[in-house]
Amino acid sequence: MKNEKITAIPERKKDTYLTAILSLPLRVHERAWLFTCGRSISTSLVKQILEVSQDGVVFETENTVYHVTYAHRPAEIEVMCA
Repeated sequence: MKNEKITAIPERKKDTYLTAILSLPLRVHERAWLFTCGRSISTSLVKQILEVSQDGVVFETENTVYHVTYAHRPAEIEVMCA
């Protein structure tokens, strides 16, 4: 048998799509805290933040890639400043 290089293929992480509010600022090497459907969710440690926009964020944790669309609060709940 010849000496052959064996390359490990990284396992594809699960993609999770949800509409939520970030409860705390998103930081690498910390858990993400999300509020969705009336409950709080804590993720495994954030490995990298892949995309940030006004409408949402995409980030990778140890186990999952999260695609979060920000939940918009109704206008009557928001504080209006003059």
